[in-house]
Amino acid sequence: MNSRPLLKMIRRGLVFSLFFSSLLAAPTIQEKTKQTKPSEIYKRDSNTQIVIPVIGLNLHLFADQKSDVLRKLKFGESVTFDRDSLESPKEDWIPVKLEDGLSGFIKRSVVRSVPPKQYLSTLLFEAERMILSKNIDFVAKQEITDSIFQVSGSGKYTGDDFIFLRAKAGFFLKKTVDLMNEKSIKPDNDPSTLEFLKRHQTKLLYDYSSGKYYVDSNYFWKLLESYPKTKHSDYAGYLASESIPLVDCGTDLKCRLEEMRKGKLRYIYLFPTGNYVNLYTKDLVANLYSMTKDPDSIPCFLPVSEGIKSEINQMIRYTSEIGPREKKQILPHLQILKKECFR
Repeated sequence: MNSRPLLKMIRRGLVFSLFFSSLLAAPTIQEKTKQTKPSEIYKRDSNTQIVIPVIGLNLHLFADQKSDVLRKLKFGESVTFDRDSLESPKEDWIPVKLEDGLSGFIKRSVVRSVPPKQYLSTLLFEAERMILSKNIDFVAKQEITDSIFQVSGSGKYTGDDFIFLRAKAGFFLKKTVDLMNEKSIKPDNDPSTLEFLKRHQTKLLYDYSSGKYYVDSNYFWKLLESYPKTKHSDYAGYLASESIPLVDCGTDLKCRLEEMRKGKLRYIYLFPTGNYVNLYTKDLVANLYSMTKDPDSIPCFLPVSEGIKSEINQMIRYTSEIGPREKKQILPHLQILKKECFR
């Protein structure tokens, strides 16, 4: 048998195998990431607004992490793209100008650049995300709350946007004060907290018995009186109802009725088709049922006070003007109260 052709075939196969292996082992050539042209970056930044969604963002003198820090920016602080910057636009840095005229550079990856129409919704989204976070401390929540109130008082927003902004600001204040109460932070021993409370004193109430602060529900009710037909009125009404502090009324009938009338019943009265009508109706019916299931146990002790009679009459008046389904559920319990207390 002639082995030469066989050897040739083996050699050719070996050469092919080595050649194929070398192809597999060859380093992959990666394409360079396409760099955005400075002119495109400038055009993009010129048509967007910048949201500062963090606490203590560094404002650098130059577009360099090692350059001097001019100062730290606050959450939501108003900054604009600096069109007059002498440095060429960069992908990692944004030249900005502050309201006081100070100019510098901020890291693009830390902030949100959005179309002008999305600025407010983005700002409030980031604020709420941080306010609700358990990882954000009390001092940071004070800064966020102050920032949103400042934006709401800037005069830039009216109508629907304004009431939503003010309602959210009140909600953030509530969450911040709730955390202060939870942590038992005493403002007398904390000058910065005391100043924070002074800035918002017209929106707050203090309960001497518990030593706690609360957002005054009238803050939200006044928003409704000023802007009664905006698309966010329902939300403001909900916050007003939820801001009424829980009071241990015990067997004090007037106290219990007043709490219901000023909160959930008032909401149902003002917003007969509101998002929270079913929930609040259910709560009211449950509370009233617990009072009236045994008429003999209703605390209408003679002589029945005019305060109790006044509350029952006001609640009946409110209920007579709400939706028929809610009226049917609530009114019978009020009529039992009236029968027992107006003898």
